[in-house]
Amino acid sequence: MDKDSLRVLEFKKVLLLAARHAITAPGRETVLSLGPIADQEEIRDRIELVSEYRRMFSQGISPGIEHFDDLGGIFRKVAPPEAVLEPLELRALLPLFRSVEGAKNVTAPDFPNLKDLITGLHDHRDRRGDIERAIDREGHITDNASFELHEIRQRKRSLYNRIKKRLEDILRRRELLPHLQDFYITERNGRWVVPLKRDSKGRIPGVIHDISNTGETIFVEPFEIQTLGNELEALKAEERLEELRVLRGLSSMVRDSLDEIREDYDLLIWLDVLQAIASFAEDLRMSPPEITTERFVRIISGRHPVLFETLRKRGKQEEHVPLDIEIGKDWQVMVITGSNTGGKTVALKTVGVIVMMALTGMHVPAGSGTIIPVLDEVLADIGDEQSIEESLSTFSAHILRIREILEKSSSRTLVIMDELGTGTDPEEGAALSAAVLKHLRERGALTIVSTHLGFLKSFAHMEEGMINGAMEMEKISTEDAVFFRPTYRLVIGVPGRSNAFEIAMQFGIPEEIIEEARRIGSESGKRIEETIRALEEERQALRALREEVEELRSRLREEMKDLKERRIREIEEARREGREILGRARAEAKKLLKEMKKAGPKEASAIIKEIDRKISEIPLKTEPPPSRPIPREELTEGTLVQIASTGIIGRIKEINPRAGRCRLTAEGREIEISLEGLIRPEKEALRKEEERGEREGISLRREEEAFSPELNIIGRRVDDALPLIEKFINDASLSGIPSVRIIHGRGTGRLANAVRDYLSGHPLVSGLRPGTDEEGGEAVTVVEF
Repeated sequence: MDKDSLRVLEFKKVLLLAARHAITAPGRETVLSLGPIADQEEIRDRIELVSEYRRMFSQGISPGIEHFDDLGGIFRKVAPPEAVLEPLELRALLPLFRSVEGAKNVTAPDFPNLKDLITGLHDHRDRRGDIERAIDREGHITDNASFELHEIRQRKRSLYNRIKKRLEDILRRRELLPHLQDFYITERNGRWVVPLKRDSKGRIPGVIHDISNTGETIFVEPFEIQTLGNELEALKAEERLEELRVLRGLSSMVRDSLDEIREDYDLLIWLDVLQAIASFAEDLRMSPPEITTERFVRIISGRHPVLFETLRKRGKQEEHVPLDIEIGKDWQVMVITGSNTGGKTVALKTVGVIVMMALTGMHVPAGSGTIIPVLDEVLADIGDEQSIEESLSTFSAHILRIREILEKSSSRTLVIMDELGTGTDPEEGAALSAAVLKHLRERGALTIVSTHLGFLKSFAHMEEGMINGAMEMEKISTEDAVFFRPTYRLVIGVPGRSNAFEIAMQFGIPEEIIEEARRIGSESGKRIEETIRALEEERQALRALREEVEELRSRLREEMKDLKERRIREIEEARREGREILGRARAEAKKLLKEMKKAGPKEASAIIKEIDRKISEIPLKTEPPPSRPIPREELTEGTLVQIASTGIIGRIKEINPRAGRCRLTAEGREIEISLEGLIRPEKEALRKEEERGEREGISLRREEEAFSPELNIIGRRVDDALPLIEKFINDASLSGIPSVRIIHGRGTGRLANAVRDYLSGHPLVSGLRPGTDEEGGEAVTVVEF
């Protein structure tokens, strides 16, 4: 991955946050060395391993890893034959061995991928036991390290006690009391001595081993214990030789298993890296991204982890506005504009960081459903790159970086550029930037840039495969002035305004200067700003309209649900009544049969007439059971079906399985409808369809002549108009006419937009268009069936 991009996107700061959760020292260093990879399966495997660790945490299971330091130096030292490790170096291996045992205990079936990794760990219990038995926590070799060492130290202690007793006897002699500097025994240069005054030299025959700093005290080993002292020195030498033999044996044991120990060391470091990433993900409530090979990025509620962590430390994490962005399907180049304080750079860095985290195999600070493609490169140009050492201006540095990006870009590249086209003449910078964007689009690179250049807003609006985006600003009006406050929310589909004049006024620039600036501003700039303002107002109106339509749809869904429930209740009631009638009929029939058996021919004839009379009085209240939709796999072209909502029977002409819709030929015309609205034709409906013939055609022509193909809703509210339109469309469809006109007027355009939005998804409507000049122009919508 491009190193400059990692630097300008500050990916190292993200890794530092993750590294804080590592348990081991080499695990922390490995986290800091992570970066994006280009293998889809490897990325997915890593993300799944992180997910398993998070499931472990949720179940209260520990990863079983202890802290240990970098052991690479110890491995290198012990590798040569006859190499011997120091006691504390051998003890440094114990946390590794214990971590192997702890990790091997994580064998729950919920973690199959982790289990596969952990299965490769070896058993070091015997090695751990030998080291723990031979070396204590302070690095001393214990008596239990070997039988010989235990024996030597027993003899050493016994000899020391004899020496100590002889010296204490010497110190207790009365004739020596005036010559003793102090009443104690001590050790100097490995020999046991007593302190004498300097002037009393020779009072105790022996060897002087040391003199005090003041020169007033000499330390003498009496001749009478010299033999014992020599024996003690010999035992000490034997002890050192045995300790060396113990260390050599333990080192040899480690060397013999060094390959296994190194393998486990590397694996444990990787397990620590995974649990650190998982713990980091838990801390920031991240989600596993979906990795795809398609050229498509979708980030849902994305947060920049470093910014979020900074705000959280201040108790202001709720102020972090999540980012929603999508690029790669309908457009592959996005131009983000807006005020300097609006958060454009943060948005670009958030996209870059989240993509890099996903490609590193990490969970990402975004919502479920976030999709990241496998990429070869993320190429970023962000920030002031002026270089005094290389005598490069900001513009020159940016141009060099853009050249590098153009050379590396491909269809497997994400390009992120901040403040594109600045630092030079605006007209030339805009033209150059437009050419760069066009070239990147032709190379297939997914591209997100920010800019202040008005020309690029228009360019992105007109070019295929490009789209504008804006960092939304909230307008606040007071008695004295109008202020703009950033919401840090990205709005896709409209360009942003710089609001330079308003922000300048907000920061105290005199109003007369602002007015002069407005007069100096070019007409083209004014037109662009007016276009942006109009688009923003239209977007706000569409948002309000969408909310109204959604509310209406919700209300209609509830009404449909109530109607269905009422129909089911009525059918059940009819069934119950039918069962009661049938029961009474059966009882009556049994009674009459008994009477017929007893009666003669004359009486039997009268009974039969009575049965016929009663049968004719039975009310027919049964209804067919509610039909269910036909399974999609049974729907093919040519299948005869019935529309559940209207009862119309038709034959399938064409199916669009992805959209879940089809075209029917019914009653001499084509209808487009959802597959969910189709049921198997009822027998009665099929019979009526067969009897239709010429008579039905005449009936339809009469309805067509009587039906008015125009509906005037001028002056009505949206809520009042939509029910009228629904009835009008149904009646028009049944009448068989090919098209109708709905007259709504021009006005603010709100009613017209509501009508067209509502009818664009209607199952009976095949097309919409504004009226021609003769038909009424924009004041009319023509509906085709």
